[in-house]
Amino acid sequence: MPARSRCFGALLVLVGGCGARTGLNVPDFVTFPDVPTLDVVDAADAGDVRDVILPPMCIPGRFTLSQRGADMLLVIDRSGSMGQGLGSSGAGPSKWTLLRDALASTLPAFQDRIRVGALFYPQDGADARVAACQLPNVPSVDINPNIGTAAQVIGVFDATEPGGSTPTAAALLRAYNFFVRNPNRARAHYLVLATDGGPNCNTALDPASCICVGRSGGGGMCRRDTDGQRCLDRERTVSEISQLAANPVASVPTFVIGLADETDPNYAATLTAMAVAGGRPFLSTSGVPSYYNVERAADLTRAFTTIQNTVSRCSFVTPSRPEEMGSIAISADGATVPLDPTHRDGWDWSDRAFGEITFFGAACERVIASRATEVLATVECVDDGG
Repeated sequence: MPARSRCFGALLVLVGGCGARTGLNVPDFVTFPDVPTLDVVDAADAGDVRDVILPPMCIPGRFTLSQRGADMLLVIDRSGSMGQGLGSSGAGPSKWTLLRDALASTLPAFQDRIRVGALFYPQDGADARVAACQLPNVPSVDINPNIGTAAQVIGVFDATEPGGSTPTAAALLRAYNFFVRNPNRARAHYLVLATDGGPNCNTALDPASCICVGRSGGGGMCRRDTDGQRCLDRERTVSEISQLAANPVASVPTFVIGLADETDPNYAATLTAMAVAGGRPFLSTSGVPSYYNVERAADLTRAFTTIQNTVSRCSFVTPSRPEEMGSIAISADGATVPLDPTHRDGWDWSDRAFGEITFFGAACERVIASRATEVLATVECVDDGG
């Protein structure tokens, strides 16, 4: 059934700004002419223009949609535990090596259509001391998103070793601020967090009562600490991820990949909450949202392939984005695709302000398998007399 919406006849002009949270401007200039075709001018060509001009909310007609370009920033846990083997036995290659090999086998296949960058945390050279929690909040990353960066990403794995704590909240905020400082409304932005342990490094937590990272049941070593840097930093990290995904001007969703067994319920619950907050959880066959759980090397390769397919092959842009009084129906190669806010099998708005829709679940797989050459939006607008 088509999604219902309202149409507006005038252009909506947004003067860039990320609200009280960052106070940063959005410098890209996006124009939509009278005909419903998308004309995007990147920031490099737009000079000092600071406006984002969006199309009328509702344009009636039938439109062929084009795939939206994507920038994907890998946020990679380089803490000391990444040097251990995968699974409860800890045997076999380290998680660091498995992550490297999975990226080496998946990134080259997508690097011509996804601009990939990376931020590794904690910083290179940080040892296992609590001081490794320090991660300056500056708008820079280790590898800027670009085409053909697979070799650079793999090079960081080969040149560095795991060590230090897990300042996940700080790493995600830094990655997000990079996107905010380097906006491009022509491209969708995504964070992909790959981590093997619970986030920590929050000195505001009470070590006498908190859940200690790596120790189910809490307490233990944390009770002997002078601050809460070893405490599980669940609430702050989940809140951070939720705010990044929900920002109405600069929304950046987060995919979460967990490299560990599920013997610690605190770990599994934290990663699930993070994945749901990020807006791009993995959905089981029963529809239960969770993170991309990695228990074997093959799981890791499959997770990255699924994520990259969703980002690069299943996101499209429509020039008409009705809201309340109107309708939009999506079809791929002649077959109607249902609206599915649960993201199990259908399409949903993934960036409504820009007109981006994404196919999820089985619908995404069908689009990829059939190599759909024609994705259409049929839009009807209702004049509400205003």
